[in-house]
Amino acid sequence: MNRYLYFGEATVETTAEAGLFPLTSFLGMTPGSASSTTMHFKGRKGSATDDIVTVTHTGHTTKAFMTEMVKYLQANQKNPFLVVAERTNVSAVTNMIASVLVSSPS
Repeated sequence: MNRYLYFGEATVETTAEAGLFPLTSFLGMTPGSASSTTMHFKGRKGSATDDIVTVTHTGHTTKAFMTEMVKYLQANQKNPFLVVAERTNVSAVTNMIASVLVSSPS
């Protein structure tokens, strides 16, 4: 069974910035700053550049956010569609999430 992670920016209705990534394309997470984590996925357009989702988690460390993500994935192993963040509920996975920014290469 394929599993997917969905990320939708708070302004997705005007920016159209959202991403649905197969879990198999997940490459890893890196600290972006003290209050953000960058999640890397294989490029959806076949490019050598990763698709990136930047998650802002103000007031929480990158390690704490990464731990929450692992717990979420482990607890939902039978659910094929995992909403990490969406327009109406940015903190779908955890209340640590303040915002998300979805970007992919042109």
